[in-house]
Amino acid sequence: MPRDLQRVFDRIAELFSSRVRQLHALERRQRRENHPERLALLPYCQSGKGIDVGCGHRKTHPNCIGIDIIAPGEKGAVGCVAGKRIAADIQASGDDLWMFADGELDFVISRHNLEHYVDVFKTLREWKRVLRTGGTLAMIVPDDRHIDSIALDPSHKHAFTPESLRTCLELAGGLDIIKIEPVIERWSFMVLCRKSSQ
Repeated sequence: MPRDLQRVFDRIAELFSSRVRQLHALERRQRRENHPERLALLPYCQSGKGIDVGCGHRKTHPNCIGIDIIAPGEKGAVGCVAGKRIAADIQASGDDLWMFADGELDFVISRHNLEHYVDVFKTLREWKRVLRTGGTLAMIVPDDRHIDSIALDPSHKHAFTPESLRTCLELAGGLDIIKIEPVIERWSFMVLCRKSSQ
């Protein structure tokens, strides 16, 4: 084959390979953006000031202030963040939000985060503290009725069912439960609350 023709074929192969990589990247981004758990929380974090606790390598919405125990830009070591750079804006534990005043935030959201805390009540009280009256708490946790979430991830300290999380919220007080519903069948559920005036 003539040298010029070989260069043309090589260039076509290079362009094709580049386009395939671009399409795969687009497909991955669309899967992330259309993930059912992200979409379930999206309506509750697009306006006002609020935090995405345990945001890991991707915040639910750019409007969120990302909070994570791992420093911004560092790579995660376990679970779905392994090898991925953390997208947090602030490095902090979600049960110690000292950087926010009482009632400063319009929303607190979290995906697969509450189960990582030793003291669930301390965490819920802290999330409630930073919310304004009428502010929104929306969270998604693994559904332990269908999966053994502690065996799934040994960094989980608690396992929740809709009933057990309802009880925790009622005992924590000051949060009116609006709805509890499955997000991904046999995998996760969402709880939506509003901070009451009490």
